[in-house]
Amino acid sequence: MSILITGGASQVGSVIAQLLKDSQQDVIIGSRSGRVPEGFKSVKLDWMDVSTLENPFKNPGSVIKSVYLLVPPGYIDPSENIKHFIDIAVSNGVKRFVLLGGSAVEKQGDFGLSKVWRYLDEKRLDHFTLRPTWFIDNFLEFHGKDIREHDEFKSVMPNAKIPLISVAEIAEVARQAFLNEKNERTEQRIIGPELVTYDQVAEILTEVLCRKITHKVVTPEELTNHYAKELGWPLEYAQFLVQAEQYVDAGLEERWWGYMENITGKETVREWAKKNRSNFNVPTPEWRKH
Repeated sequence: MSILITGGASQVGSVIAQLLKDSQQDVIIGSRSGRVPEGFKSVKLDWMDVSTLENPFKNPGSVIKSVYLLVPPGYIDPSENIKHFIDIAVSNGVKRFVLLGGSAVEKQGDFGLSKVWRYLDEKRLDHFTLRPTWFIDNFLEFHGKDIREHDEFKSVMPNAKIPLISVAEIAEVARQAFLNEKNERTEQRIIGPELVTYDQVAEILTEVLCRKITHKVVTPEELTNHYAKELGWPLEYAQFLVQAEQYVDAGLEERWWGYMENITGKETVREWAKKNRSNFNVPTPEWRKH
């Protein structure tokens, strides 16, 4: 029996895949691009291409029992295709779905993610929705290049206090959701162990990396253009992320602090930064190695 991880080599999905493999589970990764972590079986799966939706179930040697669902955020809505995929999965014997949601995304919302969540609920399928706050790991994913090359990172958040959570701890909750015989709840908010501002993150990185790191607050237009140009994101996705930052600056993530039903991670920003210190260093040019 196998577990299918959709979304290719995504931040959370790739860590879930490794944790499940370490737990002696057979893992298959569904990828649009074919970019998957080394050592894993993969299958072509593209939410925007309905001809690929049956691919994971065409291998007679693999019976998929559970699926991790990653819904692309923001500027596209593949929810109708994902709902069709869920029907195909159920008809092929899939028993459980674990969905990556977000702390602020509600089941009754208009996002594609919300529509998929409602569908799982309406069909009364065995499902578990992960609801993490913002990832510490985004300081590498979104800001790593700026920190390595310019010793700064940009945002539109001068005031936001965020209980940042590590991808590793989100993935551990997902691993348990897959392996539990029965999950007692269908959703779980996951937050970090401390409320931090981006200025405080800059101070922590300064101390850990032993060089001055600056948090630069910019206008929404400047940050949108920066994300689109430097990270190569579609303009619509960059706009979506910047708008999300503005909501967070208004307290969207801080409001979850202190809820008894939260799962609270243990890894602090400082601990995470120390573990990832080498990823923020500028690579040594080849000519200087000789």
